[in-house]
Amino acid sequence: MRASMDRRSFLKIAGASLASVAGLGLVACGGGSASSSSSSDSGSAALSGSLVCSGATSFQKLVESAANQFMDKNPDVTITISGGGSGQGLSDIKDGKAQIGRSDVFAEEKLDASEAQKLVDNQVAVVGMGPVVNSKVDVDNLTTDQLKGIFTGAIKDWSEVGGTAGPIQVINRKPGSGTRATFEAAVLGDTKAPDDFVPAAEEDSSGTVVEKLQQTEGSISYLAFSYFDDSKFKALSVDGVKPTQENVESGDFKIWAYEHMYISKDADAVTKAFIDYMLSDDVQGKLVADEGFIPVSGMKVKKDASGTVSTK
Repeated sequence: MRASMDRRSFLKIAGASLASVAGLGLVACGGGSASSSSSSDSGSAALSGSLVCSGATSFQKLVESAANQFMDKNPDVTITISGGGSGQGLSDIKDGKAQIGRSDVFAEEKLDASEAQKLVDNQVAVVGMGPVVNSKVDVDNLTTDQLKGIFTGAIKDWSEVGGTAGPIQVINRKPGSGTRATFEAAVLGDTKAPDDFVPAAEEDSSGTVVEKLQQTEGSISYLAFSYFDDSKFKALSVDGVKPTQENVESGDFKIWAYEHMYISKDADAVTKAFIDYMLSDDVQGKLVADEGFIPVSGMKVKKDASGTVSTK
């Protein structure tokens, strides 16, 4: 393989391949390797090796963009990106199948305490998330109680929340999704949907939610702000508060989460270097905002693993 090959194409192809395998329940082991050698041109250490980064799809595009930049700067490094959801990412890093596990939720929410303590949490961005509907739905705002009713099956028709009569088609994410966990924590709280509530669909990625929203009349789901696209669907206000970066930063909009990149405590040089790059000004100062995310430094509130929000 030439050093000058199209690395972006490789990342996307390799990531798609792993995602397909993960979808079949057969996750390839990501035995990463790393080394550094002296560069005869500059006399500095050249980074080389590979790593696998799996998990949450909500900020996969951000990580892919950063990985492309990082590999351009380090041509002897290969980073393979795959999806699967937060649960998959945390499981992969725990089991040694990936060097980085991406998650929308704290590891403590998915793993045993003893397993979570073996990992290092790197919060690389904040993601706002909100309810989204098919473009033909004539509702622009829902209260938290109305959302709770919809996502537990108690409210079944748009006429019950001020819209034109028609069945509400709920598109959920699958149970391992961190996006789903974040949305349900903010909207449902301790309330659980009854066993007889069956959504119209359960999707395994944010991208497929976008597709299903466009295809399904009367549909509603939830997505990260980075996926918002007025030409494809409509984002709703919640309790009269618009889903904007400013409202997340102030704490007025309640549905948000940190984007976590978990690594092991004995992570190799390539993994640590890529995490350092994710936290650098190259990413935090520009790429995070360009990809639709919120820098952690801009938040006026903070959230702990128990979900408690307080002023910084």
